Amino acid sequence: NENIPVITFNSDLPHSGRLAFVGQDYHQSGRIAAELLSKCIPPSGNILTAVGNLEFDGHKKRLGGFLERMKELEFDDSQICVIETFNDYQITYRKILEHLKQIPETHAIYMANRSVAGCTEAVKTMDKKGRIRIICHDVTESTRLLLKDGSIDFTITQDIFRQGYLPLVFLRERLQKGKKPGSGVHSAISIICSQNMENN
Repeated sequence: NENIPVITFNSDLPHSGRLAFVGQDYHQSGRIAAELLSKCIPPSGNILTAVGNLEFDGHKKRLGGFLERMKELEFDDSQICVIETFNDYQITYRKILEHLKQIPETHAIYMANRSVAGCTEAVKTMDKKGRIRIICHDVTESTRLLLKDGSIDFTITQDIFRQGYLPLVFLRERLQKGKKPGSGVHSAISIICSQNMENN
């Protein structure tokens, strides 16, 4: 119904006719991940990138930003392998384990999706914990534990509270005052490591 205002948050549907999107700038967060990773590995390093599903708007934009920045930093396409894991622990574990067996000299893994524990377990199985740099997104209890024990190096967060709060404010202003929000409101992006995770 065209008379019902819709605001998406966290995950966007950009061609749905929605009023606005409140969430992370996924493209920029992918670029930040690339910048971080490039500082942690040699210029000739091999990188594995895992996304949940390339049809998912957020993952596709993160990957696009990541690949764009890596290219700017003169990493060759042949150095970066992309896999889909469908946010499933077992698929993530199996695919990453297979990749590490085929390319044991992998220097880093970028998790643009969930199932980070499946990734770190595969790395441990190959006895490469601490030798492969791992960057992911968001802070969960699992992520905190993995940061604390050194299984992952960094996570890139988004302001979840603001994402839940602002859509309700925008809808209220639309319904009560007829005020139309801007088409996109991006939440703050933070880089978290084991030393600052307690504040996030």
